[in-house]
Amino acid sequence: MRTRISAGLVLMALVSGCGPRLRHDAKPPDAAKIPPAQMVVQVEPSKLDATHKLAADGAFKVSGLFFKDEQPQDATVNVTLTQKDGATFRNYVVDLSTVKGAAAKVDMWDDGTLTILVPDQDDPVPGFETSNKNIKAVAVEFPGAAEPSTCYYGKDILDTQIRFALCDLGGNKPPTLRFVDAQPDAPSAAAPAGAAPTDAAPSSTASAPSAAAPVAPAK
Repeated sequence: MRTRISAGLVLMALVSGCGPRLRHDAKPPDAAKIPPAQMVVQVEPSKLDATHKLAADGAFKVSGLFFKDEQPQDATVNVTLTQKDGATFRNYVVDLSTVKGAAAKVDMWDDGTLTILVPDQDDPVPGFETSNKNIKAVAVEFPGAAEPSTCYYGKDILDTQIRFALCDLGGNKPPTLRFVDAQPDAPSAAAPAGAAPTDAAPSSTASAPSAAAPVAPAK
């Protein structure tokens, strides 16, 4: 999967202050009560190829990422393979229906913390906040996509050489939770995104769990 670095990237969400909101009757957990993510990939070894990657379209589970009522919830990750120019590209998308009502707290590659809450409703749109006002985000070219997606990467590189990512930031569609093939040198090359203005996306229980600097992608 190719990754393209975006220099000086400014997330539209930080400017607009609009985006997905949790319903007002939602009761997100205190961020301090969300256990820090300690992700583990659960996949059948027989489904992996010689490079330790999924050999065909399918799914695997990631434990230690989401919690509901402080209890772990396994997240299903759907994987599709695309062939292009003699290379295999993999698209890893978290199935949000498997973690409805759950929250996650992930250490990110810029030493910030990302807090996520998936509403307990049909077709949930995740709410999220970051502890950093300036985040290191990159443009990632996903197979079959019309344009690159802006992604914010987790710090940990997991088994099968993937890392967590919050993507589709600053666009006209809801954010997505994904995994991407690890790019070990990407953090040092990534440029920080623009800082949120003081009037952007107020922090409240109606938007996402508490964290220092709220971020929400534009509708």
